Amino acid sequence: MISVVLVCGLFAAVLTEDIPSDPVELLRQYVQINTTTGNDLSPAVEFWTALAEAEGVPITQYEFEEGYPVLVLKWEGADPSLDAIMLNSHMDVVPADEADGWTYPPFEAFMTDEGDIYGRGTQDMKSVAIQYYDALRRIKANNVTLLRTVYMTLMPDEEIGGEYGMIPFVNTTAFYNMNVGIELDEGTSYDIPIIPVFYQDKSVWQIQVDCYGVAGHGSTFPATNSTATGKCRNVIDIILAYRDEQYELSTQATIADAGIYTSVNLNKLNGGTANNVLPNHVSLTFDMRLGTRVKESEFQAMVESWIAQAGDNVTLTYISKNKQSPATRVSLDNPYWAAIVAAAVEQKILILPIVPPGSTDARHVRSEGTPAFGFSPMPNTPLLLHSVDEHLNAQTFLDGINIYQQIITNLASIPGSLTTASKSSYLYSTVE
Repeated sequence: MISVVLVCGLFAAVLTEDIPSDPVELLRQYVQINTTTGNDLSPAVEFWTALAEAEGVPITQYEFEEGYPVLVLKWEGADPSLDAIMLNSHMDVVPADEADGWTYPPFEAFMTDEGDIYGRGTQDMKSVAIQYYDALRRIKANNVTLLRTVYMTLMPDEEIGGEYGMIPFVNTTAFYNMNVGIELDEGTSYDIPIIPVFYQDKSVWQIQVDCYGVAGHGSTFPATNSTATGKCRNVIDIILAYRDEQYELSTQATIADAGIYTSVNLNKLNGGTANNVLPNHVSLTFDMRLGTRVKESEFQAMVESWIAQAGDNVTLTYISKNKQSPATRVSLDNPYWAAIVAAAVEQKILILPIVPPGSTDARHVRSEGTPAFGFSPMPNTPLLLHSVDEHLNAQTFLDGINIYQQIITNLASIPGSLTTASKSSYLYSTVE
């Protein structure tokens, strides 16, 4: 593990002169940095180094895999001995290609006359990172010293599972020493006047199935079950039959609980070398998001039985196999939840605790034993995460800063007497 304390020097100082006071322009600058997963993230590191310099807060960089920096900005509270507040976001975004049909270039951050800001990351989740930052700089400008320390963390690879970012980070002494009491992470947009709050995430399992069979000229005619494609058909038939069962369950799910079903999708199918050659190898990749009541051991046994039924020379590789994370309590005896509810009342917004259909880095934090909520203030906004023409209205974005300012103030002002020594008391398992 490489740990580097970033000292804001001449380059960062020059950049601070260009930092706009308008948070909308700051968001547009951030969106214009192409941080597609796997890209060079050093421009984003420089961006956040400059912002830290502007506010006079320390920033630390950790790197567990070359090219995947984890950044931590620290706003120290009046009583650093109390459990801290962690505001997490991820720098990386999913790929976006103008040729896919974007109305405006995905990394231009074009803003329409109606105030809609188009660009990859406007919803997922660069807007949230800027909202955190601007809320904190407003609190500081108002000469308010928060009771608890607040950390902003920025991850490099949430979109591909967090293997180089959050997963190693929560297992470090550095994270332990942060003494995090609650983590806030990303939520989602909904085209209704409600802001969802994620209190649990579904665990991510991704598997690769490799099928091997007889090869030969395209004119040969071996038995179907002796070919790689035939064996893959068996795998597909078995797994998609399970998918159909789960799809029926999903039709019964409410907006608040996608945890009752396990989603399964065949996302990649690779094989073959030429049009007239029977391939000896075909590979399938499935993405699964486990229902929150699923026992991992039973699910693994079921998956392995599927592969055994498909025929000989069929292999299974687990690309990702996250453990089920606990859920965070959404009851008023959890002071962190109570603080968020109070902020919602004060800001006159409607919130709804839910289990989402997908997953965020928060699942790794909960698995480590720290409670977490996912929250992105984007009500009345079409859900466009990962979509063509992802965009966010500037007024919705600005309203979100006010909301975060209240939430952060409430969370970081909870007296120590109201929080327990055991963070795990705010977590519970949904698996019987």
